[in-house]
Amino acid sequence: MEEVMSVELVENLVDFCENRARVYALLSRCYEKELDAAFAAELAEAARVESDDPALAEGFAALQADLAGCDDGQLELLGVVFDRVFFGMGPRPAQKAFPYESVYTSEGGLMMQDAYSEVLRLYRAAGFAKDPGFTEPEDHLAVELAFMVRLCERAVEALRAGDEPAAEAALAEQRAFVRAHLLNWVPAFVRDMKASAESGFYAHLATFTEAYLAADAEALAEVVGD
Repeated sequence: MEEVMSVELVENLVDFCENRARVYALLSRCYEKELDAAFAAELAEAARVESDDPALAEGFAALQADLAGCDDGQLELLGVVFDRVFFGMGPRPAQKAFPYESVYTSEGGLMMQDAYSEVLRLYRAAGFAKDPGFTEPEDHLAVELAFMVRLCERAVEALRAGDEPAAEAALAEQRAFVRAHLLNWVPAFVRDMKASAESGFYAHLATFTEAYLAADAEALAEVVGD
């Protein structure tokens, strides 16, 4: 990154972080709880994901197409899939995709292990706390994605304040978190998620999530350096 940022570079980085915060916020909400009519409409009508990678643009368009004109009956069916995929609930044995980093990174596949302690430490150091109304542990995917939203917002705040060191630190923290606390487990998680969802919105969500995280890691490496 340049020692002294030009006005153009600052503006480009602000756009970069704001657009990424938007996508991370949408993804976080998808994993937080079942879809409701308001959010389904918001996602269906959201601005497209602009990317040189057609897989990302097409992946997001598939999510929007799944929700276009979604009625109450379709939302109810999506709620059933949500419960089956993330909680293993339903009338038949199901492949589960528990959305917790500890489950995928601990030796025994247990919740609230080292990953939980590590992300909790990072959150506290950054002054971040999950929504108190969300009772799942801090290494739940929805919370980790929400943390990325906050880091993007911190970078934007620093850029607009002219605090280049703080902006660079926030971008470096984003790169480190994606690598150490998302890409280390989400690929295995989304494989289970696709196996459980089989098709439709949550299968498309799994595919898009993995592709977006991989692309974002590459973009951050270009911005911050490897």
